[in-house]
Amino acid sequence: MPALLLTTALAQAQQQNPLIPVLTRPSVSPRITAAPKPASQATARRPASKSKKSKTVAKPAVVKVERAVVISVSDTIKGRFIVPQVQLPDAVAAARINLGLVDAALGEDLDDVPQPLVVSTAIEQAHAEFEGKKNDFTESRYEVLYNDHSLLSVEFTSVYGGAYPSTVKRHATFDLRTGSLLKVRDLVADTLALQQRWQQSINRRVTEHLGTLPKEYPQIETDTNLLTDVKHRLYWNDSTSTVELQEGEPRFYDFAVTSFGLVLYYDFGFPHVIEALQPDSDYQLTYAEIKRWLKPKGPLSFKIEASPPSSKSAANPRG
Repeated sequence: MPALLLTTALAQAQQQNPLIPVLTRPSVSPRITAAPKPASQATARRPASKSKKSKTVAKPAVVKVERAVVISVSDTIKGRFIVPQVQLPDAVAAARINLGLVDAALGEDLDDVPQPLVVSTAIEQAHAEFEGKKNDFTESRYEVLYNDHSLLSVEFTSVYGGAYPSTVKRHATFDLRTGSLLKVRDLVADTLALQQRWQQSINRRVTEHLGTLPKEYPQIETDTNLLTDVKHRLYWNDSTSTVELQEGEPRFYDFAVTSFGLVLYYDFGFPHVIEALQPDSDYQLTYAEIKRWLKPKGPLSFKIEASPPSSKSAANPRG
């Protein structure tokens, strides 16, 4: 196996905070800025009374982690398998996140998952399976969607070859303070209200999609069997002109955090031969829409009182 190449990529961290130094070696730790010493400690003096002395006990400085330093790790051949890893002041939290990043990037696509699942052995296994043609998994890459306010949200893309080349995207969001892999219920208090709002977005998108489908694919107007099949896969009810998903759907299987809002993903699972007839799977709900449902003390609580983004910066979020 060729030696692993560590490529330093500060990604979102440097764009949002130019004070973060450029790392030339992955062993170099990011700069840690300790919180200023409380004024009460800086000016503490010995009490006037001599009968009883009091001691001022200095409290340890608290390090607030806003962003992670993100490093790309890849094989040296063609950079075919690229996995993100993070550097944090808290080594334990960083280790938890790095394990989760490797699992999200490669864990689901390997025939034989090495244990322990560390980045070097995982990439080596992916490359070995690719060279041995054990499966159709040919490439992995990632994009940092959010890296701020102690949150890291990453999108992973897996590429497959074979008779029907395709790509699959999955997402993972971490709490940089604890290293925990977050779920929607960790961010949102009223998940039922969020689910209902999401259902409305799905119904609106499918309605628009069916209206424009004949213009994009004229053959569907003459192929009644194909149109019927598409509507069936979309859970479309002609009599009510609504999408009637199965009980409990949509579920919060996949989501991401961005600067504009919470992105939820729902894939109708069309087979490859008619995948082009499926609507887009990403549904972005802005913080202005969902802030009343966020947990008051959750990882996104800073968005509850934040003003909504301007029309220029919102970039027409999808919903």
